[in-house]
Amino acid sequence: MNLNKLDAFVLVVEKGSFSEAAAALNSSQPAISLKIKSLEDELGLPLLDRGMSGIQPTAAGTLVYQAAKELRRRWQKLEDDLHGLQETLTGNLTIGASTIPGTYLVPSLVKAFRDHFPNVEVSIDINDSEDSLKKLLDQQVDIAIVGMKPASPKLSSRQLTNDSLVLITPNHHPLIHTAEADFSQLHHYEFVVRESGSGTRKRMEEFLAGHGLELTDLKIGLSIGSTEGVIAAVEAGLGISFISKLAALPAVKAGRVQMVENIDPIQRSFYFTTLKEAENRPLIKEFANLLFK
Repeated sequence: MNLNKLDAFVLVVEKGSFSEAAAALNSSQPAISLKIKSLEDELGLPLLDRGMSGIQPTAAGTLVYQAAKELRRRWQKLEDDLHGLQETLTGNLTIGASTIPGTYLVPSLVKAFRDHFPNVEVSIDINDSEDSLKKLLDQQVDIAIVGMKPASPKLSSRQLTNDSLVLITPNHHPLIHTAEADFSQLHHYEFVVRESGSGTRKRMEEFLAGHGLELTDLKIGLSIGSTEGVIAAVEAGLGISFISKLAALPAVKAGRVQMVENIDPIQRSFYFTTLKEAENRPLIKEFANLLFK
């Protein structure tokens, strides 16, 4: 089995186009078509349905696509393991991260790692916490650094660092000038919150539950898919919000929003997470060693 044929087939399925697959592989469309035809001849079944709705995998093609993805992951793991036997560590490491650690924490960790292992190519894939963990389970990323502790028994996690969620408001908001503000007053004001699946939102929901409340007990004016979006919405006067202190401090310093000092922050943690079966891979092990030495 030629892995180049499988690479071509996977890209055609994912992009739904022979020309886009060819561009991604720096090849020509006829060359990609020949590889797909050769793969179909080798397996004795049509793998693609070239219908009016575009290019779709047949039932056999779907099975081949799933198997091809798994083969490529296994081959990449083998390459990484072999590189780990060399004196100089090389290979590719993909870090899945939720918004806050991906923006404010992971880049400095990658810099420290590449100072030690300059031949390793590192990429950061930022999603919400739930999506980052799903990608880890699907082996689309090698490591996940997220704001929620995973529940899957297939995953191993360690607390990496602590953070807190602090309350931010628009400039000149009444809460800033309230000498004895407390949590019970917050239901009077509209909130801007992160989207479902965000570690920030999940921690906020856990905190509310500890006070006998649900998120729906607050006045939710807007749900938005990024922390920067939340800050911009609060700055525009659309509500108040709990966000990571890591993100709040630069915005407060820039005069965009205010941080309410007399409302206790919500404590949270970030977790370094890997697949249990992959935690001893050289690239993952060395990255973990750097973080937890």
